[in-house]
Amino acid sequence: MKYAVSADNISKAYRLYPGPRAMLKEFLFNVPGHQLFTALHPLSFQVSPGEAFGIIGNNGAGKSTLLKLLAGTSMPTTGDFSIEGKAGALLELGVGFHPEHTGRENVYFNGAILGLSRKEIDDRIQGIVAFSELEDFIDEPVKTYSSGMYLRLGFSVATGFDFSILIIDEALAVGDQKFQKKCTDRIVEFKENGGTILFCSHNLHQVKMLCERALWLHEGKCMYLGPARETVESYQSFLRKNGEQDATPAERDEAKNRQICWIEKLSVTDRDGNPLRAINTGDTILVEIEAFFGPEFSGIPSLGVVIKRSDDLVICSTASHSSNAALEKLDDNRFRGKLVFENIPLMDGEYSLNAVAIDSHVLQTYDIADTECTFRVKGASAYPGIVNLPHRWI
Repeated sequence: MKYAVSADNISKAYRLYPGPRAMLKEFLFNVPGHQLFTALHPLSFQVSPGEAFGIIGNNGAGKSTLLKLLAGTSMPTTGDFSIEGKAGALLELGVGFHPEHTGRENVYFNGAILGLSRKEIDDRIQGIVAFSELEDFIDEPVKTYSSGMYLRLGFSVATGFDFSILIIDEALAVGDQKFQKKCTDRIVEFKENGGTILFCSHNLHQVKMLCERALWLHEGKCMYLGPARETVESYQSFLRKNGEQDATPAERDEAKNRQICWIEKLSVTDRDGNPLRAINTGDTILVEIEAFFGPEFSGIPSLGVVIKRSDDLVICSTASHSSNAALEKLDDNRFRGKLVFENIPLMDGEYSLNAVAIDSHVLQTYDIADTECTFRVKGASAYPGIVNLPHRWI
């Protein structure tokens, strides 16, 4: 089988010098003056044509190093790799833009670097500019752009030409929620058209929903390589044991400030309509969610519910769109969803129920009501476990 991407025992090590004198001494007298830092240990994997392959891990795990090797912006210390097809890299968006040149000039410059003729760029530039929503500024020097404008143009250029492979490093967190939605839609469309994707992200939900397989790196070493959901669950278990979080409070606050959609109400009750505080195994939970989807939201509004144990282990997750359930439309921008969990099989323990507002691809999370409901389940059995599965001895 011919793979779109194949890596054979590739690694990357850097020489670290305490100062310029040590470097000069090593160069002139061949006296070692450096320490060797291995950013990526020997690694082998293959990606099939049309596959979305995720790469996850903490900061400093070697993710960006790996993508730079595959994008050709850095050379491996050992091993080799092959890319079958034309690859576009979304690494540090906007890198290579000349600040004194206009946005339009930088589009032509980047297209020329990719080997496109002027006519080929002429055929694409209108779509690139339209996607970036920078029509009024495209002939201004990019040094006058805000950081958001800079990133928008970078994403538009990186995805505006014909590639068979996209190498993406945290590139879906561009601009506000409206533009992030456009970015995710473009990536989904690329995949649906048979494109191959290497997707590095801290957004583990996106990795699970977009990718078939994923690679977890830690301190430059492969910790897990397999189906995306299994890889993400292994990584999340590691994070829980080490008390780490996927995002800092500052990052979450910044995301809140860019919202175009939010949850207005979350009601969680027992069968009799009482606020949920404690239930028994086998009881019923009623959930009602109301959310605002602003005029800038595009796509099909969807609501989701996640039940977690007190240690953040996900017990159950569901979404209205993926369940083919239509939300009740309250007015032009407000929607209501209702959900019933009957005969809850949960065993004794503390749990929480979170509501999420998402898009129809279940890739973009707009808001999370994550502090609304915690409850205790009184188990029907003294035996340990998470759920009481229906069973009988024979």
